[in-house]
Amino acid sequence: MELARGTHVESPAGIAEAAGDGEPRGAVIAPQGARIDAEASTALLRRCTALAARARVELLAPSRGTAAGELTALLAQMEGWEAGSLEDPDPIMTVLAAAALQDLVEQLRDPATTGLATSAEAVLKVLRSVMAASRVDVPA
Repeated sequence: MELARGTHVESPAGIAEAAGDGEPRGAVIAPQGARIDAEASTALLRRCTALAARARVELLAPSRGTAAGELTALLAQMEGWEAGSLEDPDPIMTVLAAAALQDLVEQLRDPATTGLATSAEAVLKVLRSVMAASRVDVPA
């Protein structure tokens, strides 16, 4: 599957296909004002949550992990999102992604990770706008 700037992948399966390995890797590259459907945004939010958690673990126990690099690339795509461009993103995944990014940002003290922290903050701003525009009800 070949993707060009502004391509809209309709499903997580398409995102996985674009990555070539079954892992959703952020194949939605939406130009400003473009709509991103719920399935695609949820897949990207899920991937963001997982990568942020892995990157945090890599910070605590340096290894040969690549989560920080993958997360940086994913965040670069997500930074272009506007809260209004997401069509009903899964509210739970939105909250989980925001929490994982916030946790990661709090751990990023190394000057070498400044770019990652800046990107994470920009995406957090978008996710906070999404959360402010909707309400997540948690059953008691």
